[in-house]
Amino acid sequence: MRTAFIFGAATLVLAACTNNPQTNKELRCAGEVLGAATVGGVLGNQVGGGTGKSIAAAAGAGAGAAIATQSADCQ
Repeated sequence: MRTAFIFGAATLVLAACTNNPQTNKELRCAGEVLGAATVGGVLGNQVGGGTGKSIAAAAGAGAGAAIATQSADCQ
């Protein structure tokens, strides 16, 4: 989880380094998707136990990423 957070933060920082509006939009979208996947994974990890906990974390991460791709920045 820590690696995903660091990667997401680096993506957002890099978005400030470009002047191309399309690139900025893509980087914002990537940051949103990574952030939402991280939050979904953490929330999913709070459910169940054993293998079910891992499955819930993966499902939460997938759902978070799927929802984030539907945001206005990613369209």
